[in-house]
Amino acid sequence: MLSYPFSTKPHMRFIIKGVPEEEITLTTEIPLQYRPHIYPYAQAILEESAAVSIIHQVMQINGFTVCNHIFFARKNIMLAPYSAEPVSALHFMMKGSIRCELADVGSLWLRAGQFGFFNVSNASHKAWLEKGGVYESFHIDFTREQLLALAPYSDLIKKLLDKSEKNQSAYVMPSAGIMINRLYELINEIRQTFPSYKMKELELPANISLLMANALKDAEQSSISVPANDDTLLFTTIHAYILNNLSRELGNVEIARDYNISVSKLKTGYKKVYAESLQSFVRRARLETARELILTTNLTMHKISEMVGYGDYGNFSRRYRAYFGHPPSEVVRR
Repeated sequence: MLSYPFSTKPHMRFIIKGVPEEEITLTTEIPLQYRPHIYPYAQAILEESAAVSIIHQVMQINGFTVCNHIFFARKNIMLAPYSAEPVSALHFMMKGSIRCELADVGSLWLRAGQFGFFNVSNASHKAWLEKGGVYESFHIDFTREQLLALAPYSDLIKKLLDKSEKNQSAYVMPSAGIMINRLYELINEIRQTFPSYKMKELELPANISLLMANALKDAEQSSISVPANDDTLLFTTIHAYILNNLSRELGNVEIARDYNISVSKLKTGYKKVYAESLQSFVRRARLETARELILTTNLTMHKISEMVGYGDYGNFSRRYRAYFGHPPSEVVRR
């Protein structure tokens, strides 16, 4: 079995089905094309094969294990997630959608912009990646001691603890949680923390605790209550994902690929739920967010245009003027 250079345990690894271990390499020397995907908070390990490249970043602090995995699939492949011990985790899907089969749970989707509390047993599990797909997963794993400490305050944590004690896989929420802006902000703060930062030992655990608290609150008190297989949940997720990822490519083809649905279903389903075309919403969200940033921050116009997905400032300025009736440079900042 491959020896991962991580000191944290338990650590979920991903067995690449159909690829012999002798054809897989592990390295800390990250090629240039992958470096933009690396976060400062932990050492990056590249797991490379002909079928898929995986960037692992794993760090432990105050008993929490903080993991980020990015998968670049070159072929249609199946992964077998595995840990020698049960893993209880708060999981966030940052990019792409992965179909999984968990022992004791069955089939489920991990979709971009959704989160959930999981217990994953040491049984056999499956996950499928599609050729050309890029998938990013962020999760925080708990120790048994942490679950015991948190259980009195949360029914979800009580369920996690129970399933962990029984070594059973479980998804302990009635449906997937939808990531809101505050969750993205906290994840970004965690991943952008440099190991040499003097306040790391104070701020990082605090941000992890805040992330958990916000996720638990959203999971237990959310007013959104729809079945996990309901298209309403899917398109509500897509709507929130767009709002929180305006700097990314958000064309119909890109979004459909991220959610593993057809462009036709994307366009029809979104309009049915929101009574507006998806691309009309993307344009409106970008420009209205830009206006809010101009009014409330000291960021340069060029920086704001990049943040809302316009790499070319001239294009941004023209679209802004067409939408608001004046160029962004004429906005009076507060």
